[in-house]
Amino acid sequence: MFKQTLLLGVLGVTMAAMQSAAAAQPAAKKAAGLSPKCTANAPVREFLVVAGEWDTVPKGKDGKPVAYNDRGQARAANSKLERYSFDPSMIIVKRGDCVRLVIHDLKGDHHNVTIEGTEIGTEGAPIVDDAGKPLGKAVARANPNAYEGPDKLKAGEFVRGEQVTLTFQANRPGTYRMICEVHTFIGPKGELRGYDDKGKPVQGPMVGYISVLP
Repeated sequence: MFKQTLLLGVLGVTMAAMQSAAAAQPAAKKAAGLSPKCTANAPVREFLVVAGEWDTVPKGKDGKPVAYNDRGQARAANSKLERYSFDPSMIIVKRGDCVRLVIHDLKGDHHNVTIEGTEIGTEGAPIVDDAGKPLGKAVARANPNAYEGPDKLKAGEFVRGEQVTLTFQANRPGTYRMICEVHTFIGPKGELRGYDDKGKPVQGPMVGYISVLP
């Protein structure tokens, strides 16, 4: 009986010590799907991405502009039907790749980019020349293109003719939405729309996809 009591006592002390040690250990952090920093030996995958535009002015059989309906919104005759997009719209990489996106604004006076559900975006991202040399950063600033609006840019926005670079490591398989918030209205359930809540067209949704393979 004494031996059994002693054994139970020893087991109790051991279990208590193990629980105490476990409690002292910090909870393991979940790895982010995309990390803003790449490890030293990660293979680098670079993609050139263009911010482009599709547009048309709907016309009748007589060739004259007509009023039309765009996704439930009435539009007046001679109004331009626009849709901005990224080209390519789908980026496919492998888990562990260091991804570098060089994004050139060709159409649209200004854009920004954010990758949904991550810390990755163009806020503070380097603006680069044609050889990749940094020219500055995408921060709040006056518009360098004085010939078009807006006069002031928010952090993360870049303008026609500028290139920005986004660099991140793909840590977790999945599909991530790359969104230009300037040309996308995000609804209350996360849906992407081309018109805001007041019915104003924002020429979107402007979205691309990053697919990370296992």
